[in-house]
Amino acid sequence: MPGTILHIMNYAASYRGNFMYSLVSLDGKLRADGVKSIYLFTREAKIQSSMSWIGEMQRQGEDVYFLAEKRKQDADLIRWLMKEKKVKVIHTHFITMKQYLAVYQATLRSEIPVLMHMHNHSRKAENLFKSFLRRALYRKCIMVACSQSVYHSLERDYPKNEKYTIDNGVDFSRLDVYETITGKAFGLEKSQGVLLIFGFDFYRKGVDLALKAMKQLRDRGYHYSLLVALSSNFEQVEDSIVNILGEMPSWIKVISARSDVATLYNFADVFLAPSREEGLPYSVVEAAYSSCSVVMSNISAQKNLKIPYGYWFENENVEDLADKILKARTEHSKKLENWDKVKQFMKKNYSLETWSEQVRMLYKKIQQGE
Repeated sequence: MPGTILHIMNYAASYRGNFMYSLVSLDGKLRADGVKSIYLFTREAKIQSSMSWIGEMQRQGEDVYFLAEKRKQDADLIRWLMKEKKVKVIHTHFITMKQYLAVYQATLRSEIPVLMHMHNHSRKAENLFKSFLRRALYRKCIMVACSQSVYHSLERDYPKNEKYTIDNGVDFSRLDVYETITGKAFGLEKSQGVLLIFGFDFYRKGVDLALKAMKQLRDRGYHYSLLVALSSNFEQVEDSIVNILGEMPSWIKVISARSDVATLYNFADVFLAPSREEGLPYSVVEAAYSSCSVVMSNISAQKNLKIPYGYWFENENVEDLADKILKARTEHSKKLENWDKVKQFMKKNYSLETWSEQVRMLYKKIQQGE
């Protein structure tokens, strides 16, 4: 399968994250086949590239390019890459409709397959016209769902598209390297337990639900602390916390996310994932591999996850969330006693090796009978 894979992605996170480690794993398998990967990021990513992991990719000689966020200019760039780099497959991630229009324009007269990787559920169109428009624009796309739950939403919204499910995988090896820290690192008061939540998308991630559940537990006499980890939007999140609780209590600490995310997972007793919407969340799988217990909403993308010492609550039910947090904290010692077995279980079910091999084989399948 000679040639090049062009990844086009709306991704500008502060750290590589499991998503980029997934592409690195995939690239390793493709290079064994003589296939190269090239990466086309957004304009936002270009702004921070000199100080980030993207800049490191460039310095290491990776083929990295950036969108201008102008349709004709971006279409011309994609068309040039297709020709000069002998692109065999275009693989998109997280891109918006506006960004996809450049891909559509560039590939209009091309036979190069376009994979649209769906990392979240498809949202049902507001009306028949918008549904028709989306189906028309995406009609040539081969859709890849990150979970069975996401696949079902694609069946509903894009019944005629070729589509596949490849469950997300996790690079567990990077989670084995972490720092042992204490509450002093965050100025935490003495507490009966530390909980962790990622709050970059405040309402989608259900941070408001976590705050209300924690307030209930504090009022019931359980002195737990909450870490809200962010890579951006600090002021906005802090304002949202004050709006919900009326103050910024001492038992909540808004902290910066870390590239060595395992340090946070293994510091916390319980990881919270009260999300209202997810595809297949990397963070839940990562936390499940780590020493903390996991409490999550029973939305479709999470209720069927295989998570030892996982606790599911009824979505939007704050009282049930509080009860599950209490149970997870109380039973946390059981996970610590069986942590090695848990790690082996998670590797067996959510290996990045499996994900990258499935994507590699899909590339081969969609290329003219290969």
